[in-house]
Amino acid sequence: MDTEILDRLLLLNPWFRHPPAFATECRRHIPQPFVARRLALEDALEARRACLVVGPRQVGKSSLVWSGLQSMQPDQVLVLQAEEPLVRRWAQSPVQVVHDIESEFPTVRRVFVEEAQQLDEAGLFIKGLVDAHRDWEIVVTGSSSYHLLARTRESLAGRAIRRQLLPLTLGELVDFEAPAVPAVRTQLERQVAARQQILGAYPGVWFHPEPERHLGDLVEAFVLRDASDRFAIRDPQGFRRLLVFAAGQVGQMMNYSEWATNLGVSAATVRAWVGLLEETWVLRQVPAFAGGRRNEITAAGRVHFYDLGIRNALLSRFEPALERRADRGALAEGWVFTTLAKVLPRGWDIHYWRSKGGAEVDFVLVGGDRLVGVEVKASGRQRVTRSLRSFVEAYQPELVMLVAGFDGGRREERLDRTRLLHIPLTDLERAIEEHLAPVA
Repeated sequence: MDTEILDRLLLLNPWFRHPPAFATECRRHIPQPFVARRLALEDALEARRACLVVGPRQVGKSSLVWSGLQSMQPDQVLVLQAEEPLVRRWAQSPVQVVHDIESEFPTVRRVFVEEAQQLDEAGLFIKGLVDAHRDWEIVVTGSSSYHLLARTRESLAGRAIRRQLLPLTLGELVDFEAPAVPAVRTQLERQVAARQQILGAYPGVWFHPEPERHLGDLVEAFVLRDASDRFAIRDPQGFRRLLVFAAGQVGQMMNYSEWATNLGVSAATVRAWVGLLEETWVLRQVPAFAGGRRNEITAAGRVHFYDLGIRNALLSRFEPALERRADRGALAEGWVFTTLAKVLPRGWDIHYWRSKGGAEVDFVLVGGDRLVGVEVKASGRQRVTRSLRSFVEAYQPELVMLVAGFDGGRREERLDRTRLLHIPLTDLERAIEEHLAPVA
């Protein structure tokens, strides 16, 4: 094995020389306080398959992996940091890597590849580790859906399980506080959900003594500067203008030409920049539901941010009183999107529906041949609108969740053969767990 690479690996994995260093490294990588995530990696660590953990930077991917390493013996864990040039050079030959690990680190049982999108051929490298048919558990993290997912999809077909980690969910944060009295839990859920609509739910932001300032730093470091540097954006000020403009368009349909006119750049540039923001988990274009009706809008996507704290930081809007905010409707809809993105079971996709006549449903969830609608209202009580009737008559979804405000309990009614479930915002996560199962 190349001596320089071996020395670097021992420097990055000091517990092979000094086993007590492993506990120190675990503590260093697991922040305090640490919120336990509901994403269970142990269930995904199947033999002969790699577990890919993807999501935004600073969301806690490494912390999640390290929390699972604590129970292992030090000499069973090898960490490969793909940001290291020597590691990247070594990874160019998966066959050599497999040989070197077997000969120099024979006790290893779990290989953790961190920030794998930095590798030139991440998919081929991981494929090589899996195809070696060793008894290793392979865990991989990455923060760029393009560099990691797009380049690995073909080469890792049947060889990897992908798990998406986003900012903290309502349930995770409430469980962290562990209220024993149901009334206290109900009150806490309202407080947490309202705070998430203002500050988002990045772990580092949530527990920071100055969350608004930390959000600003996060936007500058990992949204603006990092994206500009990694993707060689030639007009960083134009890119900033696009982000701010997008933040004001939450829940609205995208029109590249209109955006280009407002921003003073070409439509092609807008399309490219929005694509980069999707690849780095900043925002998402929610596609229209195409049910095959001629009077549907199917081309334009709707803009939603994965974290409302990032959105509010871009607009410098941190007014905590939701009832006094002019954008409270957009915040409620945006919060529902973030919840859906975080907790929807595997196999379910998020859409919206709008007819050319203006009838619309905020979200349409598609899981195989199952169809579920979601309507959102910031406060008050949801009613069955003409738009919703049009959607139900056309598609007969099995369920529509009418989500409104923080008050009130559940109630159920029917519209033709469709169940209508009225719930507060804080009950959405539970309703998803109860009514939506993973789709194979």
